[in-house]
Amino acid sequence: MRIRHALALVLAMIVTAGVASADYKVTQQHHQDGFAMMGQTQPAKDQTHTTWIGDGKMRMDQGQTSTVVDLGGKKMIIINHEKKNYNEVGLPVNLEELLPPGMGQQMLEMMKFEVTITPSDETKKVGEWTAKRYDMRLTSAMMNMDSVLWASEETPIDFSNYHELYANVMSLQPGMDSMMDEMRKIDGYVLAQEASMSMTMMGETTVTSTDEVVSIEELEAPAGTYEPPADYAREDFDYMAMMQNQ
Repeated sequence: MRIRHALALVLAMIVTAGVASADYKVTQQHHQDGFAMMGQTQPAKDQTHTTWIGDGKMRMDQGQTSTVVDLGGKKMIIINHEKKNYNEVGLPVNLEELLPPGMGQQMLEMMKFEVTITPSDETKKVGEWTAKRYDMRLTSAMMNMDSVLWASEETPIDFSNYHELYANVMSLQPGMDSMMDEMRKIDGYVLAQEASMSMTMMGETTVTSTDEVVSIEELEAPAGTYEPPADYAREDFDYMAMMQNQ
Protein backbone atom coordinates (compact mmCIF):
# COMPACT_ATOMS: atom_id res chain seq x y z
CA MET A 1 0.00 0.00 0.00
CA ARG A 2 1.27 3.45 -0.83
CA ILE A 3 1.10 4.76 2.78
CA ARG A 4 3.19 1.89 4.16
CA HIS A 5 5.67 2.36 1.33
CA ALA A 6 5.92 6.08 2.05
CA LEU A 7 6.58 5.32 5.71
CA ALA A 8 9.27 2.79 4.84
CA LEU A 9 11.00 5.34 2.65
CA VAL A 10 10.75 8.03 5.29
CA LEU A 11 12.30 5.78 7.91
CA ALA A 12 15.01 4.63 5.56
CA MET A 13 15.87 8.16 4.60
CA ILE A 14 16.06 9.36 8.17
CA VAL A 15 18.52 6.73 9.32
CA THR A 16 20.80 6.67 6.28
CA ALA A 17 22.87 9.66 5.27
CA GLY A 18 25.86 11.23 3.66
CA VAL A 19 28.39 10.89 0.94
CA ALA A 20 32.10 11.70 0.76
CA SER A 21 34.90 10.89 -1.68
CA ALA A 22 34.93 7.21 -0.66
CA ASP A 23 32.09 4.71 -0.56
CA TYR A 24 30.40 4.03 2.75
CA LYS A 25 28.38 0.98 3.72
CA VAL A 26 25.75 1.80 6.34
CA THR A 27 24.02 -1.10 8.12
CA GLN A 28 20.94 -0.55 10.25
CA GLN A 29 18.49 -2.73 12.15
CA HIS A 30 14.80 -2.11 11.55
CA HIS A 31 11.93 -3.37 13.71
CA GLN A 32 8.24 -2.85 13.04
CA ASP A 33 5.51 -4.02 15.41
CA GLY A 34 2.61 -6.04 14.04
CA PHE A 35 -0.62 -4.26 13.11
CA ALA A 36 -4.01 -4.80 11.44
CA MET A 37 -5.41 -2.63 8.65
CA MET A 38 -8.33 -3.00 6.24
CA GLY A 39 -9.02 -6.54 7.41
CA GLN A 40 -5.44 -7.73 6.98
CA THR A 41 -2.98 -8.51 9.75
CA GLN A 42 0.67 -7.68 9.27
CA PRO A 43 3.04 -9.55 11.62
CA ALA A 44 5.93 -7.90 13.40
CA LYS A 45 9.13 -7.90 11.38
CA ASP A 46 12.82 -7.39 11.88
CA GLN A 47 15.07 -6.57 8.94
CA THR A 48 18.64 -5.52 8.25
CA HIS A 49 18.80 -2.61 5.81
CA THR A 50 21.99 -1.75 3.94
CA THR A 51 22.91 1.45 2.12
CA TRP A 52 25.93 2.00 -0.11
CA ILE A 53 26.87 5.63 -0.73
CA GLY A 54 29.42 6.63 -3.34
CA ASP A 55 30.36 9.63 -5.47
CA GLY A 56 27.03 10.69 -6.96
CA LYS A 57 25.59 7.21 -6.50
CA MET A 58 23.63 5.40 -3.82
CA ARG A 59 22.06 1.98 -3.33
CA MET A 60 19.48 1.07 -0.68
CA ASP A 61 18.65 -2.59 0.04
CA GLN A 62 15.41 -3.22 1.94
CA GLY A 63 13.97 -6.72 1.84
CA GLN A 64 13.31 -7.79 -1.76
CA THR A 65 13.74 -4.27 -3.15
CA SER A 66 16.87 -2.32 -4.03
CA THR A 67 16.84 1.31 -5.14
CA VAL A 68 19.80 2.82 -6.98
CA VAL A 69 20.31 6.54 -7.64
CA ASP A 70 22.82 7.46 -10.34
CA LEU A 71 23.14 11.25 -10.61
CA GLY A 72 25.71 11.08 -13.42
CA GLY A 73 23.48 8.78 -15.46
CA LYS A 74 20.40 10.87 -14.56
CA LYS A 75 18.44 7.78 -13.60
CA MET A 76 16.99 5.85 -10.70
CA ILE A 77 16.79 2.04 -10.83
CA ILE A 78 14.18 0.11 -8.83
CA ILE A 79 15.13 -3.58 -8.55
CA ASN A 80 12.69 -6.35 -7.60
CA HIS A 81 14.74 -9.36 -6.49
CA GLU A 82 11.69 -11.58 -6.05
CA LYS A 83 10.61 -11.12 -9.68
CA LYS A 84 14.16 -10.66 -10.97
CA ASN A 85 13.33 -7.52 -12.89
CA TYR A 86 13.97 -3.78 -12.68
CA ASN A 87 12.60 -0.41 -13.80
CA GLU A 88 14.41 2.79 -14.70
CA VAL A 89 13.11 6.29 -14.02
CA GLY A 90 14.70 9.39 -15.52
CA LEU A 91 15.96 12.14 -13.22
CA PRO A 92 14.73 14.60 -12.19
CA VAL A 93 11.40 12.88 -11.55
CA ASN A 94 8.25 14.61 -12.80
CA LEU A 95 5.57 12.94 -10.70
CA GLU A 96 2.60 14.34 -12.61
CA GLU A 97 3.92 12.81 -15.83
CA LEU A 98 4.08 9.37 -14.17
CA LEU A 99 0.49 9.44 -12.93
CA PRO A 100 -2.55 8.55 -15.06
CA PRO A 101 -4.17 11.56 -16.81
CA GLY A 102 -6.37 13.53 -14.42
CA MET A 103 -4.96 11.93 -11.27
CA GLY A 104 -1.79 13.93 -10.81
CA GLN A 105 -3.02 17.04 -9.03
CA GLN A 106 -5.67 15.11 -7.07
CA MET A 107 -3.13 12.68 -5.62
CA LEU A 108 -0.60 15.39 -4.92
CA GLU A 109 -3.16 17.33 -2.88
CA MET A 110 -4.36 14.23 -1.01
CA MET A 111 -0.80 13.23 -0.09
CA LYS A 112 0.47 16.69 0.81
CA PHE A 113 2.48 16.58 4.06
CA GLU A 114 3.21 19.15 6.70
CA VAL A 115 6.46 18.49 8.57
CA THR A 116 8.02 20.16 11.58
CA ILE A 117 11.33 19.26 13.24
CA THR A 118 12.16 20.61 16.69
CA PRO A 119 15.70 20.32 18.13
CA SER A 120 16.35 19.79 21.84
CA ASP A 121 19.38 19.89 24.12
CA GLU A 122 19.00 16.22 25.12
CA THR A 123 21.82 13.88 24.09
CA LYS A 124 22.62 10.18 24.42
CA LYS A 125 25.09 7.62 23.14
CA VAL A 126 24.11 5.63 20.05
CA GLY A 127 26.85 3.10 19.50
CA GLU A 128 30.15 4.94 19.68
CA TRP A 129 28.64 8.33 18.83
CA THR A 130 27.05 11.08 20.92
CA ALA A 131 23.70 11.98 19.36
CA LYS A 132 21.34 14.93 19.82
CA ARG A 133 17.56 14.56 19.99
CA TYR A 134 15.15 16.00 17.41
CA ASP A 135 11.37 15.62 17.48
CA MET A 136 9.60 15.28 14.13
CA ARG A 137 5.87 15.65 13.45
CA LEU A 138 4.52 14.67 10.03
CA THR A 139 0.83 15.15 9.16
CA SER A 140 -1.39 14.67 6.12
CA ALA A 141 -5.05 14.01 5.36
CA MET A 142 -4.42 10.26 5.62
CA MET A 143 -1.79 9.84 8.33
CA ASN A 144 0.11 11.37 11.24
CA MET A 145 3.58 10.34 12.39
CA ASP A 146 5.54 11.35 15.48
CA SER A 147 9.22 10.45 15.64
CA VAL A 148 12.17 10.92 17.94
CA LEU A 149 15.41 11.22 15.98
CA TRP A 150 18.98 10.97 17.30
CA ALA A 151 21.60 12.66 15.10
CA SER A 152 25.36 12.99 15.47
CA GLU A 153 28.03 15.16 13.84
CA GLU A 154 30.74 12.70 14.93
CA THR A 155 30.29 10.21 12.06
CA PRO A 156 32.20 10.41 8.75
CA ILE A 157 28.92 10.95 6.90
CA ASP A 158 28.15 14.25 5.14
CA PHE A 159 24.38 14.69 5.37
CA SER A 160 24.21 17.74 3.08
CA ASN A 161 25.66 15.76 0.16
CA TYR A 162 23.42 12.78 0.87
CA HIS A 163 20.40 15.04 0.75
CA GLU A 164 20.84 15.50 -3.00
CA LEU A 165 20.91 11.74 -3.56
CA TYR A 166 17.95 10.84 -1.40
CA ALA A 167 15.82 13.76 -2.57
CA ASN A 168 15.53 11.89 -5.86
CA VAL A 169 14.18 8.77 -4.10
CA MET A 170 11.68 10.81 -2.14
CA SER A 171 10.55 12.61 -5.30
CA LEU A 172 8.61 9.42 -6.19
CA GLN A 173 6.47 9.95 -3.09
CA PRO A 174 3.73 12.61 -3.32
CA GLY A 175 4.05 15.47 -0.87
CA MET A 176 7.56 14.79 0.44
CA ASP A 177 9.19 18.05 -0.68
CA SER A 178 8.41 19.77 2.61
CA MET A 179 9.98 16.94 4.60
CA MET A 180 13.20 17.11 2.63
CA ASP A 181 13.43 20.85 3.25
CA GLU A 182 12.72 20.46 6.97
CA MET A 183 15.35 17.71 7.33
CA ARG A 184 18.01 20.33 6.62
CA LYS A 185 17.48 21.55 10.19
CA ILE A 186 19.19 18.41 11.50
CA ASP A 187 22.89 18.73 12.24
CA GLY A 188 24.75 15.57 11.33
CA TYR A 189 23.75 12.02 10.62
CA VAL A 190 20.61 10.44 12.07
CA LEU A 191 21.64 7.24 13.82
CA ALA A 192 18.37 6.15 15.40
CA GLN A 193 14.64 6.75 15.32
CA GLU A 194 11.55 5.72 17.24
CA ALA A 195 8.38 6.33 15.22
CA SER A 196 4.64 6.00 15.76
CA MET A 197 2.35 6.45 12.75
CA SER A 198 -1.45 6.66 12.86
CA MET A 199 -3.34 6.01 9.63
CA THR A 200 -6.96 7.12 9.28
CA MET A 201 -7.75 5.23 6.08
CA MET A 202 -10.61 2.70 6.61
CA GLY A 203 -10.39 3.06 10.40
CA GLU A 204 -7.51 4.21 12.55
CA THR A 205 -4.41 2.03 12.70
CA THR A 206 -1.19 2.70 14.60
CA VAL A 207 2.17 1.38 13.42
CA THR A 208 5.26 1.68 15.61
CA SER A 209 8.83 1.06 14.55
CA THR A 210 12.45 1.58 15.53
CA ASP A 211 15.61 1.96 13.47
CA GLU A 212 19.23 2.08 14.57
CA VAL A 213 22.50 2.22 12.67
CA VAL A 214 24.86 -0.51 13.87
CA SER A 215 27.87 0.18 11.64
CA ILE A 216 29.35 2.65 9.16
CA GLU A 217 32.22 1.26 7.13
CA GLU A 218 34.45 2.87 4.51
CA LEU A 219 34.78 0.17 1.86
CA GLU A 220 35.27 -0.39 -1.83
CA ALA A 221 31.83 -1.15 -3.27
CA PRO A 222 31.67 -4.56 -5.01
CA ALA A 223 31.43 -4.52 -8.79
CA GLY A 224 27.85 -4.04 -9.92
CA THR A 225 26.68 -2.42 -6.69
CA TYR A 226 25.09 0.52 -8.50
CA GLU A 227 23.66 -1.52 -11.39
CA PRO A 228 20.89 -4.12 -11.75
CA PRO A 229 21.99 -7.78 -11.97
CA ALA A 230 22.88 -8.72 -15.54
CA ASP A 231 20.32 -11.55 -15.64
CA TYR A 232 17.38 -9.39 -14.51
CA ALA A 233 14.83 -8.25 -17.11
CA ARG A 234 14.09 -4.57 -17.64
CA GLU A 235 10.41 -3.66 -17.60
CA ASP A 236 8.56 -0.41 -18.31
CA PHE A 237 7.99 1.63 -15.18
CA ASP A 238 4.38 1.56 -13.94
CA TYR A 239 4.04 4.09 -11.14
CA MET A 240 0.58 3.02 -9.95
CA ALA A 241 1.59 -0.65 -9.86
CA MET A 242 4.68 0.25 -7.84
CA MET A 243 2.60 2.14 -5.27
CA GLN A 244 -0.02 -0.60 -4.96
CA ASN A 245 2.51 -3.41 -4.57
CA GLN A 246 4.58 -1.86 -1.79
